[in-house]
Amino acid sequence: MHIFRFILFLITLALLLVSIDQFMKGYRDWEQAQLAEASYRAEIESLEAKRDKLKHHVEMLKIDELTKERLARERLGYIKPGEIKFKIAKPNATE
Repeated sequence: MHIFRFILFLITLALLLVSIDQFMKGYRDWEQAQLAEASYRAEIESLEAKRDKLKHHVEMLKIDELTKERLARERLGYIKPGEIKFKIAKPNATE
């Protein structure tokens, strides 16, 4: 009878250890999922802020004539009729 109890105790102990091990693996997976979720949420917030900034920029392009003119001059090199465009060249560093 004592051997039966001892064997039953060992089986119970083994099952308990396996259960604890499985629980700890699940807990580690849960922690990693929480960290990944926090990272994704931060990335989403960053992208939403960038989207809002771009939306504002688009709205400014739609309604603000000065912004349109500035961008046309800076990016496309446009000039108004009668204006003269000068390009200033930097001297070479070797000279």
